[in-house]
Amino acid sequence: MLLHETPRIAAGLDHLMATEPLFAGTDLSRFEWRRRDPDFGGLIRMILGQQVSVQAAAAMWAKLAVLMPQSDPALFLTLGDPQLASAGFSRQKMRYGRALAETLTTDPPFLARLGDSDDETAISTLIQLPGIGRWSAEVYLMFCLGRPDVWPVGDLGIVLGAQYLLGLPEKPKPAELIAIAEPWKPHRSAAALLTWHHYSSVAAQHRREQRGRREQREASKGSAR
Repeated sequence: MLLHETPRIAAGLDHLMATEPLFAGTDLSRFEWRRRDPDFGGLIRMILGQQVSVQAAAAMWAKLAVLMPQSDPALFLTLGDPQLASAGFSRQKMRYGRALAETLTTDPPFLARLGDSDDETAISTLIQLPGIGRWSAEVYLMFCLGRPDVWPVGDLGIVLGAQYLLGLPEKPKPAELIAIAEPWKPHRSAAALLTWHHYSSVAAQHRREQRGRREQREASKGSAR
């Protein structure tokens, strides 16, 4: 399932696109974020995605899926350093992944219990795990649990997307981002998707413009010879 088709997030998208001019007319057919399973694999994917691009994280996850066809923390613990390194794990991420796997093998219902917790309680529980900060916990809540009111202010795409949407001269600080999204409650997960989409669109336009300028320079050099 695509994340934006999750019922509560889909309802938020409908509401925001109808009431918030910044989001009006967004083409949802271009949304490709997928809902992820709320299990060990879903959370280990958050760890892999830390401090890397979406494309790099997806490539690393594909390599790990070959080594670990099922989302099994016990199987993960059998993988050696060379195997994990081949999937893109740094030494630090290996440590985080193993700590998570050990937690889930000794306490299998750990993640299932999050479903009964409110957002802040679930985040507080997750960030007790090594390597899981607030960003990873928030992304887990949104992508794996389908929570409808998550607004990850530590995400660079949210920061830049909000800056582009509002035409701000500088990147907004976390407190500013929280204030900006206040009117979008309780649909901030939908707002996050719309903001990420806007950031991606602007970034893609910038890349096209840069490529065009490079091609013009190359053409000018060729004609000058």
